[in-house]
Amino acid sequence: MIAAACAWAPSAAALDRVRAIEVAKKEVGDRCKADAACTFTAKAEGNKWHVRVDFPRAAKSKASHRDHAIFILGPTGRIVGRIEGKK
Repeated sequence: MIAAACAWAPSAAALDRVRAIEVAKKEVGDRCKADAACTFTAKAEGNKWHVRVDFPRAAKSKASHRDHAIFILGPTGRIVGRIEGKK
């Protein structure tokens, strides 16, 4: 009975929320090391994690920077998609 319950766990569990956020932090690098910190929100969807990064004002003051980015990570932690946009 326990084995059946474990088999039901979502496949995105192979990569947990903490690790997904770590991957996103590494990807944004210096953009989140300004005076104000970025906000990271991770959500599992199917076998992927979607990590939203909201940038502080200092990081988005340049014309090339957006308000947020969403990184889509596969179950192994590899970034398989990226969306940048304004709120």
